[in-house]
Parts: sequence; structure tokens; C-alpha cells
Amino acid sequence: MTNASEKTLAYDVLVDRVADRVRDEDERASDEQRQRVRIALRHTHLPKLEEARIIDYEAETGHVQFVGGELERDILTLVEPYDVHK
Repeated sequence: MTNASEKTLAYDVLVDRVADRVRDEDERASDEQRQRVRIALRHTHLPKLEEARIIDYEAETGHVQFVGGELERDILTLVEPYDVHK
């Protein structure tokens, strides 16, 4: 069984991972792209995921912890990345 510390991620690490995932294929994510991801996560995505009880986000510590079950994990892996350039 996975313990809580293995499911916890620092906010800045999450920003980097998401930014790298939505970057252009041949480039590293720019500072501007990282800032857009940072804002979207903090103001839109993390609050919605927390409201759905999929994550626990502690803004004070910057820790994001997955608290959903196997079904939620499967759903999240099936979600297609959106195109940030649209």
C-alpha cells in the first residue's frame, strides 16, 4: 500500500510537471508558460480537484496530496491534455 508521503507533491514540482506536459513538443516550457500553469492550477484546477475530494491542497505549505481512490486515478490518466495555444 502507498503511504501518504508518496502521494504528496510540492506545488512547484507540480507546476513544473504540468508545464512540461503542455509545452510545445520541441521546446522546454518557458517561464511565461510556467506562470500561466501556476495561475491556472492555483485559481482553477486545484480548487476544483479539492472540491471533488480528489486532492488535498494546502496553500500554506504548498503541498498537494492525492486522496482519491483507484477510480479517480484511472479517470485522471484518461483525461486528454488540453491545447494551451487555442
